[in-house]
Amino acid sequence: MPKALKVFAWVLLFAAFVGAGAFTASRSDPFPPGVPDPGARPTTTPTHTAPSPTVWALGMVSGTTHRLHVGGSCRSNWNISGTLTIQPNGRTAGDALATLRAPASCDFPQSQVQTRKIRLVVTGKLAGGSLRLSFSEAGRTPVGSQDLGGFTNTLSLIRPVIRLPHGARGSEASVKATRPDGDLGIYSSDSALELSLQ
Repeated sequence: MPKALKVFAWVLLFAAFVGAGAFTASRSDPFPPGVPDPGARPTTTPTHTAPSPTVWALGMVSGTTHRLHVGGSCRSNWNISGTLTIQPNGRTAGDALATLRAPASCDFPQSQVQTRKIRLVVTGKLAGGSLRLSFSEAGRTPVGSQDLGGFTNTLSLIRPVIRLPHGARGSEASVKATRPDGDLGIYSSDSALELSLQ
């Protein structure tokens, strides 16, 4: 057999073995069950957990006065407690209860029934590390009673701005508010508020 023909036969035989090996390898799994493939990539994409709302305890004390133009004043002091929920987008909502600390005192005799409890709705917005709150009345006890010291008359003006930078677990603020009573007198309130992360 000529030498060139021998070389050609060997090359052809070698190519057949290589092709058979490649075909077998393409149909088999080099990593049996239970053996991880070190070059494999995960088929699932990592999931990101959405931020959750935060719940805050609200505490506030408020002293209020109604000065009458004819002379004399009525005074009342309130304790307010409640909870707020701040959503990841900054929207804030909650409720609170204002409780009269002691009977209202007036410089003159009066027979009106003093309000003892006031349910409050709290709304607000957290932006740039500052939480702006506002309060509104949702009902009172006893029904039909009078707020002699004028707390509810300044309630819409009690709009504290509380600094709550990222990671803060609490903060404080104070607000003073006055408004005319429509009869030459004046309502005023002095409030101090505290928030703490629950």
